This record gives sequence, structure tokens and C-alpha cells, in this order.
Amino acid sequence: MMKRSIKLLVLVAATILALAAVCMTASATELKTGIGIVESGGLRLRAAASTDADILSNASSGDNVVIIRQVGNWYLVDYNLDIGYMNADYVTFKERENVELGYGKVNTAAVNMRATPSSGGDLVEQIPYGEKAYIIGLNCGWYKVKYNGNTGYIRSDLLELTEKPAANSASSSYVSMATQLVNYAMKYLGTPYVWGGTTTSGFDCSGYTKYVYKAFGYLINRTAAQQLGNGISISYKNLQAGDLVFFGHTYSSSAAATHVGIYIGNGQFIHCAGGGVKITSLSESYYAARYVGARRIM
Repeated sequence: MMKRSIKLLVLVAATILALAAVCMTASATELKTGIGIVESGGLRLRAAASTDADILSNASSGDNVVIIRQVGNWYLVDYNLDIGYMNADYVTFKERENVELGYGKVNTAAVNMRATPSSGGDLVEQIPYGEKAYIIGLNCGWYKVKYNGNTGYIRSDLLELTEKPAANSASSSYVSMATQLVNYAMKYLGTPYVWGGTTTSGFDCSGYTKYVYKAFGYLINRTAAQQLGNGISISYKNLQAGDLVFFGHTYSSSAAATHVGIYIGNGQFIHCAGGGVKITSLSESYYAARYVGARRIM
């Protein structure tokens, strides 16, 4: 009986400790490991460290993220106040970086603002709970801040970000990402047409669209006919920038799509054909007569 009671007490204690650990993990604010600089337009912030996870938002090239920690080939980050995961291959990690992150709020009873990024640094002043300091950088887990006219350091787990960095892209909506993709596609205006080409030394039509979409993390099929099976079908009247537009009978009598481009708005599309990458109107008689449909990939 005594042994059974002891076993029961041990089990209860272990359960309590486990629950406490879970609660602590869920509520504790972590020390940040660095600043990340997004190196790919349209980089997705995901709900979990997987390409199958829900997309929370899309970051623009050059945007800053606060890196909390690395998880395999992913970073757990704070991007524009959303917490999620980004593929580490497309983020440059900086342990020390001067970057304006906006105001951070003290999330504990009081914090010590130090002259150097160390718990042994000289005390500049104490900042009470709920007060805000302006963050101008991160150094080895410490935020560099300005407060009351002074500059110093506060441990990064003791400040909670309260605003999006001013330098980051203002919107992570579909339109913003589509605009990024169109702008990227236009970088290659004039690139020559090469049959079977898939690189910047020369594209064919589907090699060009595949190249552009791959830069934003979308892997579409290789040929125009195959790309007509990607994404979802979109009616002509509902075309949006970034949609793929398809044409038939451009170099053969095949009923399948034989040419593809990217719609850029205002009735125009960008594509690679004779003369290289160029912009053409959908109402141009040659293409208007051969239009077969559109697909939305993003």
C-alpha cells in the first residue's frame, strides 16, 4: 500500500512538472538569435516548418525579420509581428545588425538597460513594465535601443515588438506579391528567344515563365501545354497581374496550348517569343485569335 502511494505521488508530481513546463514554454519569450534579411521576393512565412504548412504572409526581398531560432532548414521568425517559419536558404542571418525595428514594450516587472550587450555592462537605467524603448539594432541576443535620450542594450527576451519595421514592405497581400513577380519578370525584357532555353542567356516561352515563378518558390511544369494544368482556371474578365495566359496554334496545329506568357495588367502580357522577352497586348489580333485560357498559380 505504501509503495503504491509513493508511486502515485511520483506520477502526480511528474505530471505537474510536465504541465508546468508546457505552460512555461507556451508563455515564455525567447532570446532572439539574430536579424534575418530576406533574399527572395515573395518568400513565404509559414505556420510550421514545412512547405505544406499554411502561408501566413509573403515577405519582399530586403525585408528584415527577427530570428528566434533555427529549426532544421527553417528559421522561426517574427515578421511584421507574425510568428512563423521561413526557409533558411532564402534568409541571410546576421548575429549583429543595425536595423530599426520600431518600439518594443517591456514585458516584465522592470528591465536593466546596459551600456554594452552583456549582463555585466554598466547600468544606464531601469525601465518599468509596459514602457516602450525604440529598437535600433540587435547584438548577440540583445536589442540596441534608445530610451529617454540614452542609447543602450536590453536583453531581447524582455522586449515585445509592438509595430512593423518601417523599412519592411507595407503589404503582404496577393496583389503585392503579384506586383513583385511582374517587376521581376520585367527585369528580363530583351533577353533573347532560344528554343528550349531555360536560363537568362536565352528562354523559350515556357522556360521563361517557369524561371520567373521558380524565383518565387513556385515549381510549375516545363511546357506551355503542361503549365495549362497548373494552378486554377481563371476567366478572361477576372485576369489579375501574375496570372499565366495561354495561346494555341502559334507554331503548330496542335489543339493544346503552344505559347504562354504572364499577364501584367491593363490588357497586356509579358512573354518570350520571336525578338525575345517583350510586352504585348492581349487585343493584338494574332494573340486575340489564339487565346485559349488563363491559370492562377499564386
